[in-house]
Amino acid sequence: MLLVLIDAGVLHRRVGGSEVMREQLDYLLEVALRPAVTVQVVDPDCLAGLAGAFMIAELPNGQADVVHADSPVQGQITSEHEFVVSIRNRYEAVRAWAYPEHVSLAMIEEARREWT
Repeated sequence: MLLVLIDAGVLHRRVGGSEVMREQLDYLLEVALRPAVTVQVVDPDCLAGLAGAFMIAELPNGQADVVHADSPVQGQITSEHEFVVSIRNRYEAVRAWAYPEHVSLAMIEEARREWT
């Protein structure tokens, strides 16, 4: 299962030309339709997400969860409980600002049309 939260700004931030943006949003929509994937767009007023990108890996068989937190200099990978809890709390704070999946997909589709 993959849960993805993306900032609404990335739908409109030009990376490459219009064709590149359309292709990227097409791919995002394609992936978002897979049964084990959920993509949600986060409201641009969410400040909790500005601290940087992160990932949480929930491992099987009772293994400790692992987090990866990004910074402009380097990423950090750890399974230390205090860091995992901190990142998980940040995830929940960001997800509280996320639009429902059906609204998010409509926003991505609308942004894709704007890049034509």
